[in-house]
Amino acid sequence: MGTVAAIALCAVISAGQANTGGKESVRVYVFATTAAGETTPDQRSIVTPAAVREMREAIRRKAGLSVVDDRTQADVIVEITGFEQQEGDGGFGGIKLTPLVTTTIRLHVTSGNHATDLKGTGPGTGSGAAKDAATRLLKWIVRNRLDRSPGSHATA
Repeated sequence: MGTVAAIALCAVISAGQANTGGKESVRVYVFATTAAGETTPDQRSIVTPAAVREMREAIRRKAGLSVVDDRTQADVIVEITGFEQQEGDGGFGGIKLTPLVTTTIRLHVTSGNHATDLKGTGPGTGSGAAKDAATRLLKWIVRNRLDRSPGSHATA
């Protein structure tokens, strides 16, 4: 009997997490412009598979957004155009125990006739920047009311 109750509780919890207020989630396709190991003209911005993975994970964690693997099924196309890490000055008192890194991730986002460039920044190696970029992406989608237009697929 206890096992049945535990399974029922898990089902209720997972259904509650998947609820997006009765709306279908906006489907997002994420890809990188430059392949791993290639550099852009400024030679500082290398988009790695880890950057793409972190961006997809950050988008998955946003309510109302879902990541798709097929570009034709996407409502929004996210192109990662840059991924930079800049080292900062040392820690407190002039002692540098761990490197202080600020990461910037640059995106080009399109959906139908709408397009923009977004940037996410954060401390550390990338997940903070990806979270910031995903938050900005969600705000852009809401601001352009892309979450209210069912069946409008991106054609970029």
